[in-house]
Amino acid sequence: MVSPILLISENRDLGQQIKSILSQYSVDCCRAEEAAEKCSDHSVRVVLVSEYLSDMSGIALFDSLKTTRPGLVGFLIADGHGENPCMAAMESGFSGLLNTPLDPAKLQASVSRAMESTILREENTRLRALLPLFGLGEKFLSAITEEEVLSFLLDAVAEQTAADSLSVMLFDEEEGCLRIAASRGIEEEIVRKIRIQPGDKIAGWVFAERKPVIMNRETQKESPFAALLKRPEISSAVSFPMTVREQILGVLNVSHRESKIQFSDSSIEMLGILCTQASLALDNVRSIASMEQKTRLQTLLEQYVAPEVAELMLARDAGLAADHGEIKQVTVMFADIRNFTGMVQQLSHVVLHEFLNDFFQVFTETIFQHRGMVDKFMGDAVLALFGAPVPLDNANLSAARTALAIGQRFGELKERWKSKDIFFQSIDLGIALTCGELFLGNVGSSRRLDYTVIGTEVNVAQRLAAQSTQCQVYITKTVRDDLGTELGEWIDIGKLRLRGVNDPVHAFTGKGAVCRG
Repeated sequence: MVSPILLISENRDLGQQIKSILSQYSVDCCRAEEAAEKCSDHSVRVVLVSEYLSDMSGIALFDSLKTTRPGLVGFLIADGHGENPCMAAMESGFSGLLNTPLDPAKLQASVSRAMESTILREENTRLRALLPLFGLGEKFLSAITEEEVLSFLLDAVAEQTAADSLSVMLFDEEEGCLRIAASRGIEEEIVRKIRIQPGDKIAGWVFAERKPVIMNRETQKESPFAALLKRPEISSAVSFPMTVREQILGVLNVSHRESKIQFSDSSIEMLGILCTQASLALDNVRSIASMEQKTRLQTLLEQYVAPEVAELMLARDAGLAADHGEIKQVTVMFADIRNFTGMVQQLSHVVLHEFLNDFFQVFTETIFQHRGMVDKFMGDAVLALFGAPVPLDNANLSAARTALAIGQRFGELKERWKSKDIFFQSIDLGIALTCGELFLGNVGSSRRLDYTVIGTEVNVAQRLAAQSTQCQVYITKTVRDDLGTELGEWIDIGKLRLRGVNDPVHAFTGKGAVCRG
């Protein structure tokens, strides 16, 4: 690496003297023919040029150097003999004249002021170059998809670096590896094939360590990553981590082929600004997508369970589409309309549709009010669950309260519809409750799944509801024993033989009929 102070002289003693006086700085010495190459490195901030060189004057050399480095700061070292070179030096743009023998104090002061001025000017130049990059934040945040964010990022990096090859690798949670999500100058087949594990190769190391890596041709052999650089035509490359809120999202890769362009600390600063803005935008897009997904899922869940139950399920990440079922203690409520076949035959489709909508509305509102879940509608019947998938303190009590309330509201619904058509005088409702251990989960094929319960108690509830009339609620002994006196007295109606159930079922009902025709 070239030093920030360059002495161009053929006098070795002068070089040793200046190094001694400017010991706090890094000073490099060279001959006139080496000066142009040395100054091509922008780490050179100040040049000290001897007045007399073998092939040209120091003034002429400095004039040529400034054609490629217009802001280069220089001091002419005059030997004190011959004509006074002060005027010519000033006209050539030298910042000052230093006579030999050198005055150490003057040399120290002159170089110190020049270094401070150069650093300040470089900082101003750097800020002027970086400020427009901060303005890209609004553009990044206006993106509504990940593809847009990554496209904005690659466009901005391409404009700033003129790179031949660009790629953004994002971490794929499902595959557990980095994949190219967007690229420029890379063959599509390579994009599809590349998979990099965290810690593997350069990009994987950058992802795992969250630190950038620069690979310039001049220093590649000295880098611990030299063996990982598989493409010899790469002249310079940088991999930069994309992080947001202490979370690593991926890696930005930038490279040049057969170019003199080298990456430096200023490149890292520039990429840091762009990657930070892009990472924030990616996080914003993903947050919005997550919120939309959660809203859609909650809307879907609220078709089956009460809103507060849906919110609880989402909060604990217990969605309806669980991969595996489970055996749980569940209370089942089954209710169906009597004389539904007559309704279909006697009533118009419009009237039947309107009545069923009212009927199911009564059911869902009441079930949700008591934190139950509607498992399914089956034509003229409803199957509901209590205690799953979200547990309740007393699922049997919640189910019994729901059943009694539904019986009462069905009576009111029946009276209202009798005024529209006398046929509704003949309809009835049967309701039954059972409880026990049931399978709860997804049942079906890979193309269609049904979240439901399976078990003997479901069949018992359906058959027991068929025995109920006039909105009476029939419950099994297990449910009755759990209720106590909370809802008043329950009448023992004995053991009933139910179709399709092997053993008699001991049943109870509430006092009196809930609704009458």
